[in-house]
Amino acid sequence: MRLWKSADPARKATSTIMLASATIVTLAASAQIAHAADIAGTATVAWLRDGQVEVRTLNSQDSKITDQKIPMGSLWKLFVYAYLQDNHIHEAAYTCTAKKELREKQEKNEDLYCCEPGEQVERDSALARSCAPYFSPARLALNDKSWKAYWQTRSDATWLQRTAQLQPDTQVSVKELLETLSKFSSQARAAARTALLETAVQGYGREAWAQLGTGIRYKTYSWHLPDNSAFGGAAGWLADGTPFWFGARGSSRSTLATWASALATTLPTPRWAGINNMDNVGDETHCVDVDFFARYPLREVLSTSATSAPARAGTLSGKYKLQFANGNSLDINSNGSLTLQRALGMAPQITGRTSINDYVARVIDREGDASNIQAARSLAIAARSYLIQNATLDHGCWRIADSTTRQRVSANAPSDAAMVAAWFTDDLVLQGANIRYHNDSAGTNRMSLKEATKQANQGWSFERILATSFPQASIASFNGKSDCKPLTAAQTWLSTTSASSKWQRILRREPGFENPDTQPAICLLASGNPYSDQKRMRIYARGWRSLDERITLAHEYLHLALRFHPNGANEDYVEKLARRLIEGTT
Repeated sequence: MRLWKSADPARKATSTIMLASATIVTLAASAQIAHAADIAGTATVAWLRDGQVEVRTLNSQDSKITDQKIPMGSLWKLFVYAYLQDNHIHEAAYTCTAKKELREKQEKNEDLYCCEPGEQVERDSALARSCAPYFSPARLALNDKSWKAYWQTRSDATWLQRTAQLQPDTQVSVKELLETLSKFSSQARAAARTALLETAVQGYGREAWAQLGTGIRYKTYSWHLPDNSAFGGAAGWLADGTPFWFGARGSSRSTLATWASALATTLPTPRWAGINNMDNVGDETHCVDVDFFARYPLREVLSTSATSAPARAGTLSGKYKLQFANGNSLDINSNGSLTLQRALGMAPQITGRTSINDYVARVIDREGDASNIQAARSLAIAARSYLIQNATLDHGCWRIADSTTRQRVSANAPSDAAMVAAWFTDDLVLQGANIRYHNDSAGTNRMSLKEATKQANQGWSFERILATSFPQASIASFNGKSDCKPLTAAQTWLSTTSASSKWQRILRREPGFENPDTQPAICLLASGNPYSDQKRMRIYARGWRSLDERITLAHEYLHLALRFHPNGANEDYVEKLARRLIEGTT
């Protein structure tokens, strides 16, 4: 990662780490200092389930239930967000201040990033970016009486009784924090989950989401300990609404990246029963109506009871035998999501209404292999993408046929393994290409499921499988926010320049240089310092027009081209070579 942006080599290199996910605070009282040091000594995760708080330390064998106290950090914004949602408050957007005012705010340790000076930020993005000025009780003119009345019905925590206590250094117990998160209304939690997807896809969770998935949603936080080291983490909900908290030494971004694997294996498995309850869905972002067996007419639907009588029209719940007009038959076990329709003189028809993730899981069971984790995740994203590209909207739900000309859907309740893959990729789709897949035939923007399984068995991640099958696409959320906003002109410039005889003549003499198998994608950097992502072969930068921006692109390109050699991790070496390529110095 290039930590400075200066075309002048004599200029001092500086790095401004933009902690967009947190407000940095310092603990002053000696008791707090001792306590903070004790907490920071371990990487800890806690969750609340069945009324019990469970705490696990990730860097030791210790496993206990406790009631630690922690500074709230920037998590206070979650509570303001919930209050605004449930009270249907329509506040004005926040306009980011001019650069001079922004520097003054930084000097006061206020929030460091909301949006560019002069631009505006709305509520959801403000939460994902941890924009403190947006959620300021003074700016929002929050009424203490109304605030107290709202939270008294949801929490006994004293720190939620007055807005003045919404401070990063306010001490809260992990137990009270988790209990309060568990009392969020379903509407407020769903809205917060939607907003916080940006944190995983574009924000400080972007280096961890490939291991944690997007079924888990969280607000990040960081603060400075008395020894000036950082302590950070996240708090939010698992896919089934289980609240959790995580903390470790380091910034929120570094702790999530460092401990993602351990978190993924330590956090409890979501309880799938009821997670797709159709009482909680009903608009086009959540429900799918499926016309089952569109190409294979039914002759009869029989109950599997002792009488084997024709099933009655209405909801199908339990075991049934389906008899088709072509003479074939199929046994199914319905979980109540299927409906049998009968009309005089017409063949029986079966339709189903499911949540999107339930639908995706059924596609995985029918088209793929849920036991192959990486292949199943790649199919989950492809199937969800295919749905929104090819389904129609009908009375508030996506409508699509179960057919070989579309994608096939299992009439049985989805397997747990398929549900895990669907929820791991919750709300994610591919953007930028027409998505297709086939069992054994790959092609342009068409993934071969057989090849994907082979690649997964060779150790490929689902991201790599998708990037190879759909090189023009990027992973995006349902709301259209992508993990890569392409800088097409910058990519064209780098592709042309890196293949030029000048670059190739210089680079072929450098130990460890290898032309990347695929041309790196250039993505718009939302915040922080430019960097390269070796797993996804991407460069995140701001542009290409200025001299310094081109040096930055060359710098990050070299990290990718030298990734298998020690020189690729040597920042001084990479910077000097990048300047030589761009400035023509020797």
